[in-house]
Amino acid sequence: MSELDERYERGRETRRMFGGGQITEGSSPAAWELAPDLERITGEALFGTIWKREALTPVQREMITLSCLIVMNREVQLKRHLGNALNVGLTPDQLVELIIHDTWYGGAPAGIQALTICKEVFDERGIDFTPARVHDSSEEPESLFQRGEEFRLSYMGNSPRTRTNAQTEAETELNRITGEYYWGATWTRPGLDLTSRCICTMACLAALGREGPLRSHINGALNIGLTRDQIIEVFGHMTLYAGIPFARGAMDIANDIFAGA
Repeated sequence: MSELDERYERGRETRRMFGGGQITEGSSPAAWELAPDLERITGEALFGTIWKREALTPVQREMITLSCLIVMNREVQLKRHLGNALNVGLTPDQLVELIIHDTWYGGAPAGIQALTICKEVFDERGIDFTPARVHDSSEEPESLFQRGEEFRLSYMGNSPRTRTNAQTEAETELNRITGEYYWGATWTRPGLDLTSRCICTMACLAALGREGPLRSHINGALNIGLTRDQIIEVFGHMTLYAGIPFARGAMDIANDIFAGA
């Protein structure tokens, strides 16, 4: 058996993991009728090689995949990978929490769409999901903001801000709102650990090509203990989900930060 044949067979192992022990038909089987070579290439390179790398767990790799698909609005593949995620080891609570988290990057329409698809998957699987109600509407905004600010500082550490020019009054007010709800109400929620939230965030920002925020979160990743190899692996994993220009661009940003560390 050639090396490429072995990679393809490892890819079939990955697809069995996705299918809960068996290889199931993909999300777009008709595509391979037009481009069987692409099916072979993705089988070897993506499923047989990238997915098998040890720097990240299968659960983390599925989180990266889902985050890319959510912010890029890839509905068909998203439904498929939500099902895969359950077979790989993510819980229903983690899936919903991941979508809530990623809503801040793809926007509310993308988040609502992802939740709708997730509900379809749960219904098809017979999963009786009871959502956690964590957000306390009786909490004072100042308490929410301070909790978020303390969390942001502990996560980001002493990483430099990406801009230093003065803010307008409107921006200051909007920053206050995002401080309350982005950091205070979302990042501090249970359901996903900090490493998972960081990985999902880097994947979302890289897939969207958002250099400034990505720099901040790469510094945050280093601050909470992710290794340089793990950070690069996040971007390497998304190569065939978000595209090589976005993956390579994110790697360039990370390597620039590493060089200055």
